[in-house]
Amino acid sequence: MFFEGFTLTTREINGVVYRFRSEGTGRQTVMLLHGRPETHAAWHHVGPFLAADYRVICPDLHPERTPAEQASDLLELATVTGHDRLVIAGQDYGAHLACQIAAAAPERVQAVIVMEALPAPDHTGRDDMAFSLSQYDCCWFGQLHPKPESQTIPVPSEWLENPLPSESIFAPEAVADYLSASIWQYAVPVIWPVPRARLTCPLMALWANSGRIGGWYNPLTLWRETTTGEISGHPISGRHFLAEETPVDVGNSIRTFMQHLTSA
Repeated sequence: MFFEGFTLTTREINGVVYRFRSEGTGRQTVMLLHGRPETHAAWHHVGPFLAADYRVICPDLHPERTPAEQASDLLELATVTGHDRLVIAGQDYGAHLACQIAAAAPERVQAVIVMEALPAPDHTGRDDMAFSLSQYDCCWFGQLHPKPESQTIPVPSEWLENPLPSESIFAPEAVADYLSASIWQYAVPVIWPVPRARLTCPLMALWANSGRIGGWYNPLTLWRETTTGEISGHPISGRHFLAEETPVDVGNSIRTFMQHLTSA
């Protein structure tokens, strides 16, 4: 069942309507932040897996708002839903936002989990042409006319197939949600703070063993420069959409990390 046991809710926060799912019991709360171009539905496997032991909240992001505005919004959303202390896990865009929230409210964020992401200020200037051209849009714009104009689809092409290919890692319900949501339609260019405020909490980094992040960089080396807290992490099978490619590995990694926080 899709997001079994979870309640879908909307709440106005700072004049903006946030849609989110929540469920679970326990003393710890984990907030799961999706990446681009998905919605909270990306966590439909991992959320219920974690809800057996933790309180889980999965909001849709509002990328037309600045990182600082979203950090304020999501902290307020946590407050009004009864979540004071948080562990925040995020995928790519959501990972950077998790760090933004942790920097804004270190007294409330117990730890951060970043998936398929590098510290933005450290990444700027480090990438070479090969890395730049491997980015989804750039790989098309780097080709001759008319390829860029005809092929710049901002979503994986299999999402547009009906029905989805049988071998797809994506659930039909999730893809329907991604395509019906408009949260990325009005996204603004993101300017992450430089220099970014140094984090003080533990941080775990997860990256795809067949993806670009680990192929170009040592993620732990870069993330170690962002926090005075304990650093851990490891690669996971997959290419990028880890929560949907290998949800059990992601869920177990998050659970083990949170158990370590409790025992530390």
